[in-house]
Amino acid sequence: NRENRNLYKQMLDIYEKHGVLERSFLNLKSDKQIELGELSDKVVYMPTAIKALREEYKNLYLDKKINDALVADSIDTDGKRKQILSILEEAGEFEQENNKILSPRGLINEWWENLERRELDGIRTGYSELDKYIFFEKASLITIGARPAMGKTALGLNMAYKNSINHNVMYVNLEMSTRQITNRILASMSGVPLWKIKHKKIEDTEIQEIIKNLEKFEKLNLSILDCSDTNFHTIIQGIKRVHEKNNLNLIVIDYLTLMQARGFSNKNLEVEYMANRLKALSKELNTCIVVLAQLSREVEKRADKRPILSDLRDSGGIEQA
Repeated sequence: NRENRNLYKQMLDIYEKHGVLERSFLNLKSDKQIELGELSDKVVYMPTAIKALREEYKNLYLDKKINDALVADSIDTDGKRKQILSILEEAGEFEQENNKILSPRGLINEWWENLERRELDGIRTGYSELDKYIFFEKASLITIGARPAMGKTALGLNMAYKNSINHNVMYVNLEMSTRQITNRILASMSGVPLWKIKHKKIEDTEIQEIIKNLEKFEKLNLSILDCSDTNFHTIIQGIKRVHEKNNLNLIVIDYLTLMQARGFSNKNLEVEYMANRLKALSKELNTCIVVLAQLSREVEKRADKRPILSDLRDSGGIEQA
C-alpha cells in the first residue's frame, strides 16, 4: 500500500545518507515505531535482505515474461523456445556472481595490480618482533592458543587497541567486564601498572598520565561487542552489522569455546562448525579474524612444552579451518 511504499522510500533515503538504518531516524508515529520494533528482529543484515529482494523480483520477472511468451498466439513453438532462452539469459543480469571462474591470465593480472599498489594486503600485528613472521592478512583466520592465565586476553586486546589507532577494529568480548577492558587499555596507554588501577592505588602523577591519554582513548576506532548472549549466530550478525557501517580491518574474538552454536551434542563438532564459519566469514568480509583459544592440558604432560595444533582444546575443527 501507499504507506508502506512511502516508508520503504524513507528507509532507503536514510540508508543511503547514513550507511545504517535506525528506527529513531524515521519520521513515524509512536504506534508505527513500536510495530517496526516488533518486526526488526527479523531483519539482521542489509545485504541479505537486498539479495532476497533481488531473487524475489527476478522470479516474478521470469514468471511474467515466460508466461507472456507461452500464451502468445503469434509465435510458433520454435520461436517461443528461442524467446524463453533469451529471457533466461537476460535474467542473468539480476544475478550477483559469487562463485567466479578465473583463468591463469586473470590471476596474473590481479597479482600484478596488487603488487603495483605497494600496500600490505592487511595490517600489522602491533608488535614489531611478531611482524617479522606474520601480519593480519585479509580474508584469513588466525588462532592464538594458550593455557589459562598465560596472557592471551591481554595480547588479543592489545592487538585490537594498537591497531584501532589507524584502522577499524572490533573486539568481541565474551570473558571480561567492560570495566576490565577499560582498565587494561588505559594501563597499556599510560604505562600505569594494571594492579594499581584495579586496586585504585594510583598516585597523582599517574592520574595525570591517564588523563593525558583519555582523548586518545576516545578517538580509537575500536568497537567492543560485549556479549551477554553467547549464541554464535547472534554474534556473527552483530559483527556483520558493524562491518556494514565501519568496514572492519580486524576482528579479535576472545575466545572461541565460550561461544555456543546450539544443536550440537559433540563439542568437537560444534567447534569445527564455528571455526569453519569464521573462516568463511573472514573471506566474505575480506578482513582478518583473530580468534583466541585455550590449549588442552596435554602439553603439560610432555617433556617438550612447545604447543602444537593438536594441543588446541577441541582442536579437530580448528586445525581444519
